Amino acid sequence: MGSDKSLAALTQHGQNSLKATRRKLEAALSRLVHGNPRRVKKGSKITAAAVAVEADVDRATLYRFHEPILVQIRKINDTAPRTQLKAHRSELAEAEAKLKEYRKLVEEAQAEVAALARINYRLDLRIHELETQLQVRDARIADYQKQMRAPATLQKVVTLPNAGDGETLS
Repeated sequence: MGSDKSLAALTQHGQNSLKATRRKLEAALSRLVHGNPRRVKKGSKITAAAVAVEADVDRATLYRFHEPILVQIRKINDTAPRTQLKAHRSELAEAEAKLKEYRKLVEEAQAEVAALARINYRLDLRIHELETQLQVRDARIADYQKQMRAPATLQKVVTLPNAGDGETLS
């Protein structure tokens, strides 16, 4: 009977030890998932070895007696790339939307530049036209001023004898 009690006590101790180890492993896994580990480097990949070190448990113990923890680790590592992929796809979609918006802005700016270039060309033509008119006007003014400064000359009007239609010679 004494050995039965010893065996029961030993079995109970083993179960309690197993439960305590499981709690340590779960707490370690939780700390790693939430990014606040105590024993491993922050940002470390979540692996069985990292969880074992964080929980201060032998890795062999984790592999032998705690398969549910290993399953959780695998699930985390399987979903992490998917989550990252979703995040990257979301970022990519945002970047593509911004790119589309920027392209539209560039096209609008290019259209505005082309319109301004056409206006500038027309204004250059008008400036050239007005400069030509000014040159002609300035030349006429100079001629008129020259004529006004010249001494007045008498012009003799000669009537031609054969001219019945009033032809005159100056």
